[in-house]
Amino acid sequence: MEILWPTLGICILVCFVFFVLVQHWQRVLRHQTWTIRRLNERVRNLEEVDDPEFRRRLGESVPSPLEQVFTFSFRLSDQFWRETLHATQETSSFIQAFGSFLGSVKIERWRGHSVATITEVLPDRRSAVWQTRSLDCFFDEKSDSDKLTLWELPLARMENSNQRPPSLELVLKEKSVELCAHFLPMPGSNGHSKISATNEMVFFRVPLDSAELTEFRSHDPRGNADGSEPQLNHAAWRAFYSHRDELAGFEWQLWIRDLKKKGEWDRWRILEPAVDPVAQNSPQTRN
Repeated sequence: MEILWPTLGICILVCFVFFVLVQHWQRVLRHQTWTIRRLNERVRNLEEVDDPEFRRRLGESVPSPLEQVFTFSFRLSDQFWRETLHATQETSSFIQAFGSFLGSVKIERWRGHSVATITEVLPDRRSAVWQTRSLDCFFDEKSDSDKLTLWELPLARMENSNQRPPSLELVLKEKSVELCAHFLPMPGSNGHSKISATNEMVFFRVPLDSAELTEFRSHDPRGNADGSEPQLNHAAWRAFYSHRDELAGFEWQLWIRDLKKKGEWDRWRILEPAVDPVAQNSPQTRN
């Protein structure tokens, strides 16, 4: 009996220690199993990144980035109404009574679509209160015929409601903005308009592409208080273009902010040398 009780105590102690060790190794194995399972899930996630279908779904769920912003305005002089459009006194009176005045158009080009915001004074608001409206534009890149009317000015009242009245329109296309007239009496060609077979007269076309606008590059009047360009050259992503045709009687201005190029400029801080288009065409430069 003297040996039995110590032996029994030792056995109980050994069993207790063994039980504690078993519990400890079970916890260790469970943690290792959980870690391995998490690693396997991460490996699968990394493999799915290379899956084209996964990338497509991810691209569809990401908000469309804003790529470019265009701000466009134009002005028509008395020369335009008298000589280019050949508007009569009756037409002028009708326009003053029922026409809307266009201030500016802002075009935001997002990835996949565009949004045009038109600022104007409506005919029934003679207190010169600016009104804004927005239009969503979805163009087919493969079609050149898609267009959206941004602003329309009727030039006469038609007795037949089924007949389209003559009008002056500002239209937006995929790569340009155009001012045109529809169903007007066709005057003789004056060299400043293009008359199509559909009884349409195009007065000017402004491309929405910096490469096609090179000849119209001008100093931004809103650059500094004195009207000069800022010293830091942001020409890589910010530009101003304008054109005046005194003979035809119109003038337009276009501001472009290319945010894709701005992102590159903010990342790399690369400044391109400033190029003065006026100096380029001067006699001193050519000599």
